[in-house]
Amino acid sequence: MSSWIARIGRVRLRPPDIAAVLTLLGGVAIAVALAAGLHEAERERAHAEFLQRAETHYAAVADSFGDVLVVLQASNALFESIGAVGSDQFGAFIRPLLRSHPYLDAVAFHRLVNDGQRARYEAELGRRQPGFRILERGPAGLSAAGVRSRYLVAEYVEPLNRYEDALGYDSLSTAPRARAFDDAVDSGQPTASVLVPLLRDRARLGAALVMPVYRGGVMPPSIGGRRASVIGDTAVIVDVAALVGRALANANLLGRAGMAVELDGMGMRGMRTAFRWDRLERRAVPAWHGWLGEEIFTVRHPFELAGQRWELRLSGRSTEMLGGAAPLTVLLLGTLLSAALASWVRGRFRRAGRVEALVVSRTADLQNALGQMHLYLRAIEASANAIILVNAAPPDYRIEYVNPAFTRMRGFSAAEAVGQRLFDAAEAEPDQGAVAELLNAMRERREAHATMRLRCKDGRELYADVYIAPVWEGGAEPGHFVITQYDVSTAKRYEAELEVKARYDTLTGLANRVLLQDRIEAAIALAGSDAAVWVAALDLDHFKYVNDTLGHGAGDEMLKVAAARLQKAVGRADTVARTGGDEFVLVLPGRADESEAEATMHAVLEALAEPLRLHGQELVMTGSAGLAAWPADGHDAPTLVQHAEVAMYRAKDLGRNAVQFYTPAMNARARERMALEGALRRALQQGEFELYYQPQVDLETGWVVGLEALIRWRHPSLGMVRPDRFIHLAEETGLIVPIGAWVLRTACRQSRAWQHAGYGPLRIAVNLSARQFAQPGLVCDIARVLEETGLSPHCLEIELTESLVMEDVEGAIRTMGEIKAMGVKLSIDDFGTGYSSLSYLRRFPVDVLKIDRSFVRDITSSEDDAAMVAIIIELARGLRMRVIAEGVETEAQLDYLKRRGCDEVQGHVYARAASGEDVEAMLKTGRRVEPHDATA
Repeated sequence: MSSWIARIGRVRLRPPDIAAVLTLLGGVAIAVALAAGLHEAERERAHAEFLQRAETHYAAVADSFGDVLVVLQASNALFESIGAVGSDQFGAFIRPLLRSHPYLDAVAFHRLVNDGQRARYEAELGRRQPGFRILERGPAGLSAAGVRSRYLVAEYVEPLNRYEDALGYDSLSTAPRARAFDDAVDSGQPTASVLVPLLRDRARLGAALVMPVYRGGVMPPSIGGRRASVIGDTAVIVDVAALVGRALANANLLGRAGMAVELDGMGMRGMRTAFRWDRLERRAVPAWHGWLGEEIFTVRHPFELAGQRWELRLSGRSTEMLGGAAPLTVLLLGTLLSAALASWVRGRFRRAGRVEALVVSRTADLQNALGQMHLYLRAIEASANAIILVNAAPPDYRIEYVNPAFTRMRGFSAAEAVGQRLFDAAEAEPDQGAVAELLNAMRERREAHATMRLRCKDGRELYADVYIAPVWEGGAEPGHFVITQYDVSTAKRYEAELEVKARYDTLTGLANRVLLQDRIEAAIALAGSDAAVWVAALDLDHFKYVNDTLGHGAGDEMLKVAAARLQKAVGRADTVARTGGDEFVLVLPGRADESEAEATMHAVLEALAEPLRLHGQELVMTGSAGLAAWPADGHDAPTLVQHAEVAMYRAKDLGRNAVQFYTPAMNARARERMALEGALRRALQQGEFELYYQPQVDLETGWVVGLEALIRWRHPSLGMVRPDRFIHLAEETGLIVPIGAWVLRTACRQSRAWQHAGYGPLRIAVNLSARQFAQPGLVCDIARVLEETGLSPHCLEIELTESLVMEDVEGAIRTMGEIKAMGVKLSIDDFGTGYSSLSYLRRFPVDVLKIDRSFVRDITSSEDDAAMVAIIIELARGLRMRVIAEGVETEAQLDYLKRRGCDEVQGHVYARAASGEDVEAMLKTGRRVEPHDATA
């Protein structure tokens, strides 16, 4: 503040400088105005002189083009007056004109000849000029003209000694010349062509001015008549640059420096420059040269000649037309006079300025002190935090000032607070411990801080950080205390919300893993030495299918309902936590033995199993649970949860919707399962899977008509792993999708290879899992595999299980219809073991029913199984489907199936599943196979 006022003082101490500067600026401004006026007058004079010169140039150029038209009209008048003009007459008339007009490149007469007259015309002219032909210009020069409907032939050309080889040239062979001729014929007036390179000097541009010659020398009044009576034209070829240059030189207009002249005419692709004369030196000059009158003037004169546009551009430097630097002289003299006057004014004012400077200096010190005080007060009043100024005189410690933020924060006005004793106000606060600490700091004359609750005027409470500090005013004791209150209520609420989020699941409101561990540890701490704490891990069965079919929104709703049912099914002292996805953990203290813990979990499963209406569908939730007990199954929370989850997975393996207690043997099984899962993930990458194929035989012919692809896993250390050990695990982990895709592609590729080897169009059957069938892009994936492998769709058969298609009947029908539309065959595998509805079976676009091996095994000894097989065969025949019986091992079974009309069989009675090499060896011997009793 003080430095700022001092700077103001220094400015006011030197008013002579301001007066002198104003005097100088005023004088300079007058000088500038005078110089500017003089400069503008000089510029106007120079511009007028430039325009006069430009008009002279334009007149010279326009007159020169007028001379060309005179020559054209004169040559045309020769034909109008005489009629038939010979070459000698034409030369005698034109040669004097060429000598008086040296810018003319050539003058010619062109005869219009149509295609029917060409041969006779060339023969007639050939008698006068041997070898005469109608010519056109090609890449190699002049050559015989191509066939056209008409020709405009150069019959006479002057000067003949230069253009004798141009005789016979067809002017209509070039588009610009043809347009000029047609325009001249229609208008009856001279017409100019666009600018084109001259015939002898291609670097120079010329224009052809043509005028039609009519039969009898009379121009018909109508366009049609003119076109009918035209016999040719006279043409003047002008060297434009020579024409303009000669005209300007004859007028003595090319000797002056500081001028540039350009003439543009219409060319083939727009305007082109035909003439340029430039004595104008274009150089970069400083801006102040404008005061010397140096400027470039430019003017354009567009005009039209014989139907073509031309433009004459002239540029000139103003200094070539001005007389001197008078404006700059006036400016310099005016500036010098102004500077002398300003120096005199400055001296007069300096003496009076010294007296005023002393007064200003003393005033500035006072303004500095007042400004600082006002600034501090404004900062306190604008503060967002409450500030209280308290008198330090004990024992009352009365309030002397509160800022506006105190009123906004606490609700008490300044009138209500000022004059009150601080002790009276402090007694109303809820946190008396913090109040005592702050008052004790005031007695000890020191700073202090406390976070406390404060009561507002309307009765609400807020959290605040309160700081107190003494104000030392030069004496041994402080004169005041400053108390600052910061509202931290929002931060406290946010801290509480973070605490809740850190310990509770946001979707269900249940405890999360962090709080679960605390609850388990607390339950263990409260349990006696003879008591047990049970930890249960529970996982919802088939929850992923809900997400896949109904969406994640429906899955979230199901989790909320499950959480509410779990809490309702257990006691108040129990804990229910969600640890992720559809996984829950329950802490059950106070259960005396296994039977009570098991009874609790069965009650939980029963509560879960109540029907649930979700997105228009009625669902039943089931769960698999595992129980572990402290201290028998673990001494800490992580171990108990881990062992409960191991037992839960065992419950899933045994059929789901069950409760299992943890046993040490389960750990070994869990480790084996984890190891098998890891090996399964690597197996596809390392090529450990193989496909075996089992023949499907037509019962009537005994021929192999198809093969079912069956996957096998050859583990490097475990050997051949049975499908029943890893297929279920692949389903659970989702690996069945990439494995199934590999099976489909490999089977189709192998079938196509056998077809190429000449073994016939064998049908290949591939099983689809439930997860594969639920994939959104299944139909596209099948189509892509067929396209990549080249296998015909009717050679592929997709096998689906009853339970798979019955999970979502309408969706399954849509997907099956799309597959069927591709030409792929469909079969229902293991028919009779599921729960198919006949009404739905009628709607399924299925080609084949496969009778499960469990019915085939006892058809010769069990009347019930035999009747079931007979019914399935009759049902398939009624629905126009083929029937394949699986697991046929004896000839007695084969005979029964033949009698009942079964279409095909597969089983050990014909062949076991074998590798691709073994199947190919069998096919080489022939596709007809003989049965043999596999049990013998």
